[in-house]
Amino acid sequence: MAAREDPDPIELHLCHRCLMRLPVDAGGVDLPRRVREALKAHGLAARTQLIPASCLGHCPTGKVTVLVVPDSTARGTHAKLIDPKEDGEDLAKHLSARLPKKAGPP
Repeated sequence: MAAREDPDPIELHLCHRCLMRLPVDAGGVDLPRRVREALKAHGLAARTQLIPASCLGHCPTGKVTVLVVPDSTARGTHAKLIDPKEDGEDLAKHLSARLPKKAGPP
């Protein structure tokens, strides 16, 4: 019987330029840690990988761009704008809604 391999993690490319453009009270430099905590709280830490990115070319005022790469095929890759004041909760909910639900016990 062949062992099942874990799927590739979902890559989350967090735009560094967006973080640096945020007002000081939004805590941009601390946002990656807060996003990781939100992902962990939603049970997504093992399924995701947060990667700092340079500029993603879409810098909305007061928001942070995250490029979501679901798997190694890059099918379904999309940008998600997150609010830094939500501490990554909006990103975690977005990912939870898009991921297939785990099967429960029979």
